[in-house]
Amino acid sequence: MKKVVFPIVVVALILGSCGGAESEKKEESVSVCDCMDAMEEMMKEVEVAGGDESKMKEIEEKYKDKAEACKKLGEGKSDEEKKKMAEEAKNCK
Repeated sequence: MKKVVFPIVVVALILGSCGGAESEKKEESVSVCDCMDAMEEMMKEVEVAGGDESKMKEIEEKYKDKAEACKKLGEGKSDEEKKKMAEEAKNCK
């Protein structure tokens, strides 16, 4: 279970952090690095959860808002903008 859910979560966050329409900024503004940090924290928690479904649901709920904000960050960007954001992500931390 863990091996299936973990990559899906990671891919969702990575794709979600690759762009976004500035006119659609949410109240909680996030950066690419914020999304990368959240993804890293979530991955650690998923690893500790060890595939426990109830813990996985708690983790999913905990990061739901951040994941949605990161997804919105990725909406409406051109391929060039997405490439720039991917480069920015590589330079986080």
